Amino acid sequence: MVLESVFRTDKNSHEHVPMVSPGMPYICIHSEVDSFPERKISWHWHTSIEFMYVESGSVQMKTPDQTVVLTKGMAVFINTGVLHEFISIGTERSCVFSHLFHIPFLSGAYNSVFEEKYFTPVCHSGGLPFWVITPGSLPQLELLTCLLKAKTQMAEEPEGYEFEIRSLLCRAWLILFQETREIRRKMPVRNVADTERIKQMMDYISEHYAEPISVQDIAGAADISVRECSRCFQRSLGFSPAAYLTDYRVRMAARALNENARTITEISENCGFSSPGYFSRVFREVLGSTPREYQKKQLLSEK
Repeated sequence: MVLESVFRTDKNSHEHVPMVSPGMPYICIHSEVDSFPERKISWHWHTSIEFMYVESGSVQMKTPDQTVVLTKGMAVFINTGVLHEFISIGTERSCVFSHLFHIPFLSGAYNSVFEEKYFTPVCHSGGLPFWVITPGSLPQLELLTCLLKAKTQMAEEPEGYEFEIRSLLCRAWLILFQETREIRRKMPVRNVADTERIKQMMDYISEHYAEPISVQDIAGAADISVRECSRCFQRSLGFSPAAYLTDYRVRMAARALNENARTITEISENCGFSSPGYFSRVFREVLGSTPREYQKKQLLSEK
């Protein structure tokens, strides 16, 4: 079964990926990017490997180092542990699906010859955070076809579909391995220190966003100075730690408004805003509508 729009992160923006079962560390997820606040799946990361395919519309994918635009019929490989976000762009609604899996699903076991020969050079070299896949060459067209066929197998679940999905993704991986050999050799290693610091500070924000916290508190979570904290956020995400904190609080508030379980005043207090008036102003700046207007839109869209 292909799951719909499953996106939940834990305390440090690590996405929870609900695998089929412990014995099958794989899942296929379909998402309508426009249905998320501000038409974006905000900054997150996961330990699983991801192949994301654009079914309709266009999305902008950002990592701490690069930004790329993906249009209908394109896909992207996203390596394990890479911070990224997706933003719907243009007028057409953007729909994507993702194959997410852990290495043993294809390698058979940890430390196998398959892992050491074909997965470690890609996943642990640090030289390939992501790779865009287009139908412009026969190998990449074959890879895209594998992703589409694997989704169909997951949706229909015919007898033996587990074998078919594994076979298709193994073929996709071998093409990726061969096509990126030269790229991996030339690409610089990503800034691991910045990435780990950002994760630690995201961790702190997600645990304490409901409390009055300062940039100094955020910096302390990674044991760095306020100045280095600001530089790290700017280098990695392109904005300040204070802006990230505000954005995170607004998104947590939007999630609570969708659930419609509490009053707007209660949500404002529980998400760390000093007053309902300030909450309403900031919410409007980030999402383009007041909390009450946003809640009404969500209720109408569900009818």
